[in-house]
Amino acid sequence: MAIDETVLGALKEAVTAIDRDAPRPVPVTLLEPLIGVARPGLHLHLDLDASATIGAPLVTVMDRGQPADLLKPLTKRQRQVAELIIEGLSNRDIADRLGISLGTVKDHVHAVLDRLNLPSRTALIAAARR
Repeated sequence: MAIDETVLGALKEAVTAIDRDAPRPVPVTLLEPLIGVARPGLHLHLDLDASATIGAPLVTVMDRGQPADLLKPLTKRQRQVAELIIEGLSNRDIADRLGISLGTVKDHVHAVLDRLNLPSRTALIAAARR
């Protein structure tokens, strides 16, 4: 699997900033290089405990791409809402991000789950990760 060079560069920058003596939790300023490359489908996991054991940063990167096939039956706005749910945002955070009311977000969430025949937000997240 090939990972985008921009992602690898940001990951290298963040990992270089984290050493074995970094405080836990890791200050967000050390992870800022990763913020610019974050997107749905890209999962980065920095295992600090294992890193301390092996003496080097242990990082796993999984690039699953966009959950396009799963979200294909949705309208553009429903896809936006679904992608934000998959990222783990709350209804309030989705409303703020999209500039819409909380009630409208709830309507979209219901429509997404109904159209995809899924029982919950958790089921949507699990389906997107398959």
